[in-house]
Amino acid sequence: MTPIQHGSSSPHEAPSPPLNAQSRYSGTKSGEQKTTSPSPPSIWQTIYRVLSYTPKRCRYDPANPPKFSTALNLLFAFAGAFTVANLYYNHPILHLLADQFNVSNERASLIPTLAQAGYASGLLFLCPLGDVFPRRLYVLALVLFTATVWLGLCLTNSFALFCSLTFLTSLTTVTPQLIGDLAPPHRRASALSVVASGLLLGILVARLLSGVVTNYTSWRTIYWLAFALQYLIFALLWLFMPDYPSANPAGITYPRILYSILTIFLGHPLLVQACLVGFCTSSTFTSFWTTLTFLLSAPPYAYSTLIIGLFALIGISSMLLTPIFSRLVTDRFVPLLSVLIGLACALVGTLIGTYTATTATATVAGPILQALLLDFGIQTAQIANRAAIYAILPTARNRVNTAYMISAFAGQLTGTAVGNHVYARGGWVRSGSVSVGFLCVALGLCVVRGPREEGWVGWGGGWGGLRRIGDGKETTVEKKEEGRGKKANINGAVTE
Repeated sequence: MTPIQHGSSSPHEAPSPPLNAQSRYSGTKSGEQKTTSPSPPSIWQTIYRVLSYTPKRCRYDPANPPKFSTALNLLFAFAGAFTVANLYYNHPILHLLADQFNVSNERASLIPTLAQAGYASGLLFLCPLGDVFPRRLYVLALVLFTATVWLGLCLTNSFALFCSLTFLTSLTTVTPQLIGDLAPPHRRASALSVVASGLLLGILVARLLSGVVTNYTSWRTIYWLAFALQYLIFALLWLFMPDYPSANPAGITYPRILYSILTIFLGHPLLVQACLVGFCTSSTFTSFWTTLTFLLSAPPYAYSTLIIGLFALIGISSMLLTPIFSRLVTDRFVPLLSVLIGLACALVGTLIGTYTATTATATVAGPILQALLLDFGIQTAQIANRAAIYAILPTARNRVNTAYMISAFAGQLTGTAVGNHVYARGGWVRSGSVSVGFLCVALGLCVVRGPREEGWVGWGGGWGGLRRIGDGKETTVEKKEEGRGKKANINGAVTE
C-alpha cells in the first residue's frame, strides 16, 4: 500500500512509515507524522476487564493466604441462599403464572420442571469447570450472566420465552456448589454446614417472599426483586471474594473430569445406593411442593398466595430439628439408620397428607403434617447419605458430591414432571400415591444392602450398631471403598 503524502514530491521528503506501522499514522505533512487515538475496547473486553480485576485485599498470596473469616462464610451463605432461591420463586405462584400466560396448570408446571432440569445440567456440565478455571473469575461470570438474563423473565409476555429463560438461568445457578468447598480443611465441615443452612433458608425464603409479595403486588415484583438481589450478590462477591488459586494446577482436561465422575459412580455400591435413594426422596419433595400450590388454591381451601407462601415457614422446623438429630443420631450410628428413620417419617407424613386432604371432612392439618414430616425426613435422609458417601474417596469428594447432587436434582425434575402430570389427570390422591411409591422404592433400596455390606446386595457384617467408634468392620468397608475409588480414579484426576 502506498501511503498518502501531501505537499511536494521532492526526494528530500520524509520516507514513508513501514507497513506494520501505517495504521498508527493518518498521513504525513512536511516530514511530520500524526498518530491516531487507539480504538475503544469492545463491550466484551470491558466486561472481561471488570470480571478479571481483583481488589488488592482479595489477591492471593501463597505466603499469606486470605483468612476464611466468619464474615466471608456468611457472605457465601447469603450468596448461596439467594442464588438457589431462583429455582423456587415460581412454586407458590404457578396458578398465577398459568393465568398470566393463558395456559393450563399442567402446562405451567413445566416452569419448575425446566428449572430443575437446568440446575441438574449445570451440576453436570458447569460445576466440573470449577476445577479448570480460576474460581473467582468463574463464579463472578456465572452470577453476572444469571443476573443479566434474568431481566428477560421480568419483562417477557411469551410463555415459551419464559420457559427458555428459566432453563438458562437455572443452568448457571450453580454457584453455591462452587463456593461451598473453599474453606481450609480444618474449617470445611463447619463452613459447609453454614452454606448448607443458607441453601435451605433460600428455599424457604423464596417460597415465603414469593407468596407474600405476590399477594399484594404483581407476580413480576418478586422477579424484579430477584433481579436486584443477583446484582447485589455479584457486587459483594466482586468486592470480597478472594482470588483462590486453581484447584487443578496439573491441567486435567474437562472431558477427563466428566469421565472420572462416571467411573467413580460405577465403582462404588454405596454411592449408587445413596444416589438412587436420593433420587426417590427428591422426586417426592418437589412433587409435593409443586402440586400443593394447586391443591391449596382450589376448593375446599381456596387460599391466597399469601397463605400458600406461609406454608414455607413449616420448613423452618426441619431446619432447626435436623442438626440436633444429626448430632444425636447420625454422628453416632451408621448412616443407614438415619436414612431409614427419615424415610419412615416422610412416608407417614405422605400417607396422612395424601389420604386426608380431599375427604369430605378435609382440614389443612393433613398437608401441614405432611410438609413437616416430609421436610424433616428427607433432610435427615439426605444428610445421612452425604455423610456416608464422603467416606468413599476423600481425594475426590467434589466429584462424589457432583454424582450425588445430579441424582438428587434429576429426582426433583422427575418428581415435578410426573407429579404434576398425574395431578392434572387424577388429582391430589393419585399424585400423592405416586410419592408413596417412590418412598417405598427408597426403603426397598435401603433394605437390600446393609450398612457394612462390601458388595452390591446383601447384609454382610450385620447391622453393627455404633458407627466407626472402635469398630474395625466399618473401617474395613471404608478402606475397600477407598480402594475401589483409587482404581476408578483415572490418571490425572483432580484431588482436593
